[in-house]
Amino acid sequence: MSLTEQDELRTALFTASAIDKNELLGEAIIEKIEPKYGSNNVLEHLHPSLKAALSKIGVSKLYSHQEEAIKLGLETKNNIVLQAPTASGKSLSFQVPVVNTLLNNSDAHGLFIYPMKALAFDQRIHLEKLNQQLSGQCTSGSYDGDTINEERERMRQKPPRIIFTNPEMLNGSFLGHHSLWEEFLSKLSWVVIDEMHEYRGYFGSNVSLLLRRFTHKIREFGIQPRYFLCSATCNNAKEHAELLTGLSFTEVKATNNFQPTRHYFFVQPNFPSDQNYWKSFQKRVVLTALTCANLGKKLIVFGPTRRFVEDCHFLSINKLKNRSYSLEPDNIKVYRSGLRPDERQQIQDCMNNGSAKIVYSTNALELGINISGLDGVILAGFPDTIMAAWQRIGRAGRSWSHRAFVIYLALNRPLDTFYANNLPTFLNKPLDELVVNHENEALAERHLPSLLHESTEVRNEDFILGETLGKLARGAQPVIGPYYVPHIQIPIRGVIGGMYKLMHKDEEIGQMSVAQQFREAYVGAIYLHGGKTYEVVNVTMGELNGKIALKKADSFLRTYPYIYTYLSVKGHHDGYQWNEFELMFGRVSTQEVLQTVRKENDLTGEILQQWTPVITSALNRKADSFWLKLRSSLSQFSEGLNSIQHMFRVGIQFIVPTDLHDIFPHAIVNESEVYIIESYPGGIGVAKVVLRKWREVLSKGLEIAEKCQCKAGCPTCILPPRTSEEFNKQKGIELANKLLILGEGRASHRYEKGIWKELQS
Repeated sequence: MSLTEQDELRTALFTASAIDKNELLGEAIIEKIEPKYGSNNVLEHLHPSLKAALSKIGVSKLYSHQEEAIKLGLETKNNIVLQAPTASGKSLSFQVPVVNTLLNNSDAHGLFIYPMKALAFDQRIHLEKLNQQLSGQCTSGSYDGDTINEERERMRQKPPRIIFTNPEMLNGSFLGHHSLWEEFLSKLSWVVIDEMHEYRGYFGSNVSLLLRRFTHKIREFGIQPRYFLCSATCNNAKEHAELLTGLSFTEVKATNNFQPTRHYFFVQPNFPSDQNYWKSFQKRVVLTALTCANLGKKLIVFGPTRRFVEDCHFLSINKLKNRSYSLEPDNIKVYRSGLRPDERQQIQDCMNNGSAKIVYSTNALELGINISGLDGVILAGFPDTIMAAWQRIGRAGRSWSHRAFVIYLALNRPLDTFYANNLPTFLNKPLDELVVNHENEALAERHLPSLLHESTEVRNEDFILGETLGKLARGAQPVIGPYYVPHIQIPIRGVIGGMYKLMHKDEEIGQMSVAQQFREAYVGAIYLHGGKTYEVVNVTMGELNGKIALKKADSFLRTYPYIYTYLSVKGHHDGYQWNEFELMFGRVSTQEVLQTVRKENDLTGEILQQWTPVITSALNRKADSFWLKLRSSLSQFSEGLNSIQHMFRVGIQFIVPTDLHDIFPHAIVNESEVYIIESYPGGIGVAKVVLRKWREVLSKGLEIAEKCQCKAGCPTCILPPRTSEEFNKQKGIELANKLLILGEGRASHRYEKGIWKELQS
């Protein structure tokens, strides 16, 4: 995109009212930083066939970090971790040493592990292009949930040289049925883990235990393959790689943060925060996308939820009916989890051949997908983390000669508003340092039965497992049974209780988790899928998997559930007590109940029906929590507890490294207590950190609330996204200031080992 084209885009956005000039809070053109190239001497040391193949696909020179990583891969036995920007050729950095090993050793194999199917599919395409030039010497295959049974059997009996898979299959198949994989695993030379920044928090802690179990198992075969991990958005790459795997790594880091030219627009849409806000925001997103596409731009719009992107796709198709846009319905796609494999592949093909001009996507297209000629990215709301934002931005401008644009449309939420008003802060903020906790006892207990099932012996010197899992395993006895495989009981990504198949007539059109079904696909719900509108007719659940029966519904229908949450305290772990209040870290049990459902005409806003489900739907879980309890001396501030709860929620996003979904989404408040609850069983330590840093967290939430001009609370300071109730903001501010002042003094008691102990002054 030339400078003239950038001016044209800017003018078009203003003229079409996609962006109001008063709403444009930040604009910047960041010129490209050229990458540094290596000497290319390393190419001379490759297998002759690989050297010739690289030349045929146009690889004649390497970036300096590529050369360093490949040289390490060729000349040492070290495990390697690479940290380099998006579009910096990380894939080639690990493909070359892996393929070189396979060409030099006809028995060797490689295992490539990816967090998402779309990314694995994309990366395998690029490897196959190289394999074609190698006359098929480096075959590959995908082993995931989409692989049909016949193909799985063929791959186990005669494995390709490289297998692409994901954490779920590593757990359930490669370890759960390891005897079927001995031919492959006993000759494994390389394990590649791409996009390692995805393995953080609860998901990352599970994957860390999984990788440690995997390494422990394959050592029983007498082999120790080399590991190659990489990421574009991790500030502690070496530390994170070692925590994930329990192994030592040599780090390679790009010497400069090179990037293409990008034009940034940071926008805060200005319309009322009422019941129509969400629809107004969606219309603004759609108008912005269509305006860009009408200028011939190809773009991805990243939205916050599956329903959001489906709604935007539906609105876009309707907008084309007025014939003011030079687009056809087939030029607009929606991409998200739950689509069939053939649907995902078709959309990716359309993106690469240029027929898809606009793709509305969840985070399913966030990672590493190489889409040629993508002109821009629209961020509809700020993602969970800075890392996610940069990953999404990195989809556009993957050629140094190509200028790209980024349009950020902020939702009315504190984190969104903060970055909308602080473009320089966003551009200059350091990447996050990632955290995983393989010593989480609750998670270790979940992995223990699988470890005992897959391993012949756990010895005292098996430090790879970590202290907690190793201690649990030593002396424990496995459960023996002809059909017993415990691996399926481990929810690697935190999915609760299995999966549902979405069925229209006799055809499976997708899948969803139990938690998603509870909120989106209860009986009577209107459910959007792939641009089509369905109504849920029936829900049945088997032992592990269920079915959701759908029928076609009118496109203008929508349903909105009202969910109430009940809470009970199950255990106290740690806490502090002052004369006026106490703070606690412990375990709670929550029950979410679907109480009523409202059906509306989305075009008119008319309420068509409201009902209470005949069979009450509920979702139960136990989780770690931080909570604040006021004593009677502060009872005059109790009206401010709602505000305090959300000040804590807002402050966490700035102080504690966490994703938004790591915190339970609903407010839990009673007459004297407020709770901050982690979303996952066992937790990842957020609640514990909040207890330790409570003054920092509350201070940040208070700062944002005080700066906001609203009188009774709003989404940019203390109003959460899932409720419309108003808060006594002033009482909350008064209470927060009071707590911070009181908290400067020493606590009177500490809760330890089940009792309150007086602290000496």
